[in-house]
Amino acid sequence: MKDVLKILGFLLLAEILTLFINVTLAFSGSWIFRLVTAVCTLAILAGLMAQAGHSIGKADRKLLKQKPDAVHPKKPVVLGLVSILPFQILWILLTLAKCGVLDGGFYRFYKLLCAPFLQVCNLVCDDVTAASLPVWGLVILAILSVIPYAAVIIAYRMTMKGKSVEEMMYQK
Repeated sequence: MKDVLKILGFLLLAEILTLFINVTLAFSGSWIFRLVTAVCTLAILAGLMAQAGHSIGKADRKLLKQKPDAVHPKKPVVLGLVSILPFQILWILLTLAKCGVLDGGFYRFYKLLCAPFLQVCNLVCDDVTAASLPVWGLVILAILSVIPYAAVIIAYRMTMKGKSVEEMMYQK
């Protein structure tokens, strides 16, 4: 439970930081500026989720030295799923809004609640109604919502194997 709360805490931190960056940098209408902002916010999301995976993996690695069967082998998968759950729920709601089941104005709330993807949303469709969002835009948003899952699992598994990013980058 502690690790789930840690993942959710890092997600909240990513939301706050990326929302701040989006608000401060997104006033330009230029698509190139939006693209740069989108890359930055996605990198922040990936970096923070990787940090969460590393932190949890480091604690689990230490625990495994004391008790060899203390960590369930499916733990990184569960943590990865927890990390994408908010994005997936909001994506489902956005899809329902696109289909007309929910109010089409939900798209503007989606943009704010999924701040790491806000500029991607603006690149795909400037409008604030879900009806104007193209289907390929929905697909892109679904694919991007997997970023936290990949970051958590990769960082967790690397840490459990005793690898550090520094070692891998500066290996001769």
